[in-house]
Amino acid sequence: MLKHSLLALGLIACMGPACSSVSENTVVWETLGNSVDADGNPVYTQRFTVTPGADGGFDRLAFCMFKRGMSPVDPQDTLIELLPGYFAVGSPRFAEARKGEPVVVDLVTRGSLRHISYAPDGMHLVADGKTIRTVNTRKPITATREMYSTPDADGMIYGDEAFAINDSLRTTLRPAAYCQIPTPKNVRLTGASVKAPKATAVHTIADDRHDYWRATVTADSIVVYTNSNHPGAILADVQRRVEESADAGGLVPTAEIEDWADYAYRALMIDVARNFTGKDDMKHIIGLMARYGLNTLHFHVGDDEGWRVEIPALPELTAVGARRGYTTTDDVDFLKGIYSGDGNPDATDTPANGYYTVDEYIELLRYADSLGVAVVPEFDSPGHSRAAIRAMEHRYRTTGDASLRLIQEGDTSRYTSAQDFHDNIMNPALEGPYKFWGIVFDGLADIYAKAGVPMPVVHIGGDEVPRHAWDGSEAANKLMAEKGLTHQRELHALFVERVAAEAAKRGIKIAGWQEIALGHSKAYDEAVRPVIAAVNCWTNAGNKGPAIAGNGYPLVLSNVDYLYFDQTPTSHPEEPGLTWGGIVDEFRPLHATVDVLCPAPAEVQARVYGVSGQLFAETVRSRAMVERYILPRLLGLAERAHNARTTISDAEYFGALTAEMPRWQAIGSDFYLRQPGIRLVDGKIEMNEAYGGFGEIRYTLDGSQPTAESTLYTGPFDPAGAKQVRARLFAAPAQSVTSILNL
Repeated sequence: MLKHSLLALGLIACMGPACSSVSENTVVWETLGNSVDADGNPVYTQRFTVTPGADGGFDRLAFCMFKRGMSPVDPQDTLIELLPGYFAVGSPRFAEARKGEPVVVDLVTRGSLRHISYAPDGMHLVADGKTIRTVNTRKPITATREMYSTPDADGMIYGDEAFAINDSLRTTLRPAAYCQIPTPKNVRLTGASVKAPKATAVHTIADDRHDYWRATVTADSIVVYTNSNHPGAILADVQRRVEESADAGGLVPTAEIEDWADYAYRALMIDVARNFTGKDDMKHIIGLMARYGLNTLHFHVGDDEGWRVEIPALPELTAVGARRGYTTTDDVDFLKGIYSGDGNPDATDTPANGYYTVDEYIELLRYADSLGVAVVPEFDSPGHSRAAIRAMEHRYRTTGDASLRLIQEGDTSRYTSAQDFHDNIMNPALEGPYKFWGIVFDGLADIYAKAGVPMPVVHIGGDEVPRHAWDGSEAANKLMAEKGLTHQRELHALFVERVAAEAAKRGIKIAGWQEIALGHSKAYDEAVRPVIAAVNCWTNAGNKGPAIAGNGYPLVLSNVDYLYFDQTPTSHPEEPGLTWGGIVDEFRPLHATVDVLCPAPAEVQARVYGVSGQLFAETVRSRAMVERYILPRLLGLAERAHNARTTISDAEYFGALTAEMPRWQAIGSDFYLRQPGIRLVDGKIEMNEAYGGFGEIRYTLDGSQPTAESTLYTGPFDPAGAKQVRARLFAAPAQSVTSILNL
């Protein structure tokens, strides 16, 4: 349990056989605070305190961090970028280090540090080119002086503000009988309360609505009629509603219930490419999806930072693309580290490494299918393809087979991707990418056939190809001249057309992000539209969705400002998550109605195929973190995926998710908890939480972080001269971030 907890926080590094030592070396990270430089630009100083173990000296300190400009304070130290997002510090001071004697490395960093997810992770030492087992610690960053260069920029949610928020949210409302999320279309109570019966029959009927069902609950039976291809999943949903509607005596009202989903496609996207989530943990996540009526796992398994599904005909994809480690060159049999890890490509206890074997993927497919969940794999291309590119370059170096190279030899193109890569784009002018995709399509089709599960669609990505991607490619420039192309956007379109054609040959539909459906020619649209099953609109809600649907493409609402679960739910510095899309709290998915995300005439809205929540994994380190990101936001997604327009109020919704929290506890799932409130009234400290008595508030008066063993709040108390009160809400395994009240 301790190891799991440390791994979830990114506090353990290098446990595998490639480590050169098992002695304890430690790195403690902290921020010395935000300030401004001589030119008035925001900067902050990061401090790494390295304490060598028994081996003493070392060569480098390596770490992962979102790319920012950094410079060492000590002139003896040097900083190199191994990869955008992976850095190493070297210094003659390191070789002289002795066991137990700390070495301090300070880096002045451009910008402001406001969230823990932007701090470094995966810190590890290197000696003689090998990583050394290193224990990581990151100090909390909850003090105002550490976070903001000026008082008016302080975004911390302090205890008194949290107290008011909690008071405004707390509700005694709970779902009425059979009205759990996603709320059904019609419920008619028909008689007296009876002992909750068990489902006894399910019958298949014809109906044009998505996953239509009606159920009759009587004193001794539940009879269900449905058009679903997965009647067992419908039956399980009805049984759940009956059981959760029982009163303290186990009684439920007899009833007739009718329901259907407004959308055919109700999805959650889980990214395992950037950081890996194993088979058993993914089964747990799929179970949560099915519980709330989601029917599609959009499985992001291939990106710049990893390839996570075995394709037997191309073993390099996982041999190279599923392993990350310390290296100064790309001419090795693994990827460079990024986001997390310990520098060891063979470590088995880090989310940097791992993939699904064919048998494991088949097991996942069959499990998901048994719950009524389809699995749509995504391998992003032509951008976001660094893992595949490096794998195929390794194949070329070791076998001499150039037919599957995805980039051109001697290409001098200079570009920077959205994630700061300069070498992650397949070349549409080569034949290698299309041969590659053909093999991938065939491999996937074989896996799904062996699983006995239909392959609904393959998502090819298609997003975020930067400008100038192929400026220096002789093949690209020649092809553009031959075809009379005037813009590289047309090369991107040609790539999508040809991959779509490869899919069509095999009877496979494709999906992609919004870039595959916007800004192209009429001829392109006519060629690819029949092959495209879904287009995810990912930018902020606005005019992109209506443009996609208006052009005849099946639109999946996926907008970052409502439906990206990797965005932080609050501005609190301890709360993990990114900020580029804005704050996405538990209410944003609930408000993701079709009228907000696709403001358009009814005939355009009719082309909205579905809704999808996204969890990209740059900041994910464990299943617990996946759960904390998706719960309770998953309930808002489920309600909108099932009902396109507003159904329940915010208060009803908050009461529904409050009712679910004990059930998440019971199955061992982590989840997001709002921080407790703290205020001083008439010389007494008062605390509250948003959930009406759920969980325990634990507090400290000495400025330390509260733990599950700290003093339990039982009622107002005299702070007895304390200068600061800190508190957290605990409901194991969940816990909130820290609330602070300065006295």
